[in-house]
Amino acid sequence: MLGRIAGNVTMSVQPFYLLIVTRFEKTEENPTPIALAATPLVSYLASLVFSIFLYKPMMRKLKNRFCPLFMSIIIITAGSLPCMFLNGDPKIRWLVYALSPIQGIGLAILLNTATSLISDVICKDADSSAFVCGSYSFFDKVANGVIIFVITSYFIHSEPALKWMMGMIPIVCSVSAFLLTYLGKILYSDKLAKLSFVDSEVGPGCNYSEVSAEIK
Repeated sequence: MLGRIAGNVTMSVQPFYLLIVTRFEKTEENPTPIALAATPLVSYLASLVFSIFLYKPMMRKLKNRFCPLFMSIIIITAGSLPCMFLNGDPKIRWLVYALSPIQGIGLAILLNTATSLISDVICKDADSSAFVCGSYSFFDKVANGVIIFVITSYFIHSEPALKWMMGMIPIVCSVSAFLLTYLGKILYSDKLAKLSFVDSEVGPGCNYSEVSAEIK
């Protein structure tokens, strides 16, 4: 849920940030500033290329979920924090083109790893999979809907608020996701480890012993 909030809120706020904070203004010849299309485009392309070609090799090398989550915090911070200090000065506002793909890669790592954690917990447990996925989807949509509604209703025209949202919401979400994952390890690692002894018919799609080893 936190991974989805980080991505959805960032992408929803970004067009207003580009118009109000960095002041990429529209003209009669170009009613839609190029930055409004180019900035999310480079972010999507960077996260797509990373997810397709680099995410799996990274996970094979790191062999756990905590290192990628921690990496996502560092990368998201590098791409998000400077957004709090940009303005309409043409000499520095172009940095948004460099920060956007960095932020996109960090968000991709966060979301992919968080989704993988759900798969780790469900594995072959058909009885609980519908409840887990349904709960995740429900809270994800409710949280994003409420947050985006509040932002667009009260803060979308405030330059300081837009700076804080672009700079801090992704960082807060990534740090919170890491801390909650660590809390899950402390509270439930023994319970998940016991699954390797309870289910003797686990197929190749989910290796409980590997999951238990990663958790511990």
